[in-house]
Amino acid sequence: MGARFSAFRLAVRRIFSESLPGAVLGKRTSRVISQQLDQAMRVMSVALIAQGAGAALLIASLWSAGSHALLISWGIVVILTIIFSIEYNHLFFADKNRVARIRGWIRVGIAHSFVTGITWGFAGAVFPSLGSEYTLAASVSAVIGVALGSWPFYAMWLPGLAIFTFLALFPTGLSILLNYFHTSQGFVAIFFFIVIGVILYSGRRLHDLILSSILTETENRKLLQKLARERNAAEAARRTAVREGQKRQEFFRAANHDLRQPLQAMAIYLQILKKKAPADIAPVVQQLSLCAGSISNLVEQILEVSRITADTLAIQRELVPIPEYFEKLRQECDPIVRARGGTFVIRPLDYKIDTDPALLSRVIRNLVNNAFKYSDKEHPIVILAARRRAKGLIQICVYDNGPGISREDREKIFHSFYRGEAGRKAEGFGLGLAIVKGICSRLGIGLSMGSLPGKGSVFRLQLGASTITEPLALSPRGQVKKTIEFRDIPARILYLEDNRTVSDSVKALLESWGATVRVAPFLDDGLLEEMKTFKPQILLTDFDFGEGAPNGIESCLKLSHALKTSVPTVILTAVPEDMIEREWQKQLPHRALAEMPEILRKPADEEKLNGALWRMFEAKGPDFAAPAGSAQVSDPALKG
Repeated sequence: MGARFSAFRLAVRRIFSESLPGAVLGKRTSRVISQQLDQAMRVMSVALIAQGAGAALLIASLWSAGSHALLISWGIVVILTIIFSIEYNHLFFADKNRVARIRGWIRVGIAHSFVTGITWGFAGAVFPSLGSEYTLAASVSAVIGVALGSWPFYAMWLPGLAIFTFLALFPTGLSILLNYFHTSQGFVAIFFFIVIGVILYSGRRLHDLILSSILTETENRKLLQKLARERNAAEAARRTAVREGQKRQEFFRAANHDLRQPLQAMAIYLQILKKKAPADIAPVVQQLSLCAGSISNLVEQILEVSRITADTLAIQRELVPIPEYFEKLRQECDPIVRARGGTFVIRPLDYKIDTDPALLSRVIRNLVNNAFKYSDKEHPIVILAARRRAKGLIQICVYDNGPGISREDREKIFHSFYRGEAGRKAEGFGLGLAIVKGICSRLGIGLSMGSLPGKGSVFRLQLGASTITEPLALSPRGQVKKTIEFRDIPARILYLEDNRTVSDSVKALLESWGATVRVAPFLDDGLLEEMKTFKPQILLTDFDFGEGAPNGIESCLKLSHALKTSVPTVILTAVPEDMIEREWQKQLPHRALAEMPEILRKPADEEKLNGALWRMFEAKGPDFAAPAGSAQVSDPALKG
């Protein structure tokens, strides 16, 4: 019994600990308290109906007992409190800034509880003594009915509930106890005190449930707002990243173009100078050519590393048959095989690999080139082999019989500009394997290596694969192409290049091979009409001519459609090959009359350019008679 009393006393103390607005606002935010009052106002109509019905019942029950003036006066007070309550409710909801003025609304609410409690406490204390037991029962029923009907409204704010309950019910119970202490009606007073405890306890429970709901809703709203802010921040970061990526792509495209253009012109002029140089300065020209080649390779590798680091590599995955792919790689690696007098062996499998063939080719070419370049053997051997692994994986391995890689070098060999012990004995910049690692990371290819000093090394690439039903026919392993011979090319060539220095040097070289050259900065409608008379047999073009001008692929397609025949095309450009191939794929609906151009990366040497143009000329055949009056002309805009 003592424990229950202590618990009750503690509950009462907790209720009254919230009676001061300042203390409350120190524990909860104004917004939460505003929501509590908002909930209270929404159930106020139930309390007002209970008070109006209770007042009408009480006045009707006591009217026959006399004291009409007292009843009428009390009824007027009840009506005024109801009107005050309605106006209080209306003004609260009309106040758009009620959260900021919550202290004032709390004070008005406490005053409202105080006035309403005194009004009904007066009725409970005075009216039971006016008549018979019937009036006592009517008074008790009315007061309890009003208290029970109003407690949900006051429970939203515990100080208001405590004030109303004690002022409305306690005087009634005390009056009954004093007037009927020696009679059976004295038990009614005890019932009143029990009702007070039940209302306070139930009100506290309802208050806690509502407050918990409000706090949960508030927390959820904060979480939603935080989520919205984070989503907006993530979207803003994504847009910023996209813009930065576009800026980086534009920068690398411009740097790629601007750095390669003078190198291309330098290479062409050096090749022309080499032909005309006297014997005594020929070694100097040769050294200049080697320096230009080294600079070209360095620029190529730096730009490649920069693209990988900036994550601007565009990836185009497809299923690639390994036999056909290895055969193409063998042919691409033939120049370095011939230069080193070595052997390059391919061992494919009848599978397809899921990858970007252009990017993977760069990886394998770098590994093969390194294997030949850094080999200390008189007859180096490199093997490109595909092996099946578990879980449907394919491992592509590049083996060599070179000097091997020390344990110390293995930890650093993939770092930019790092050259191991073997690398210091040959020319290079230490970027090849950094490019390999970067591309493998972007393609999701597992990269590993093994090495035995003095015996050789192996680099392993792990990819996904799918089977193919019929193996492709292979060329004899180790077979190499014949050396490209320099030939005269008596062809009509349309050369599109917007850089004056490069166009002048290349034009001079083409004319030295017997070509009739028409030079223009880009292809427009007027030039297309002129080409119907000139009838070019070969189109030599850059790829990127800036915004608003057709690129190299579009120029090839437009020229072929205008002439109603396929015009063999060589694209001499600084743009990466994979980007050009993707542009060709995009133009699929428009390329019925054209064939995929051959691509040369700037700076291209004389051997590569002559070989590519000869293949184009040979494919078309010298079957066009030169138009009457044709001459070697160039665009006036480029004449200076």
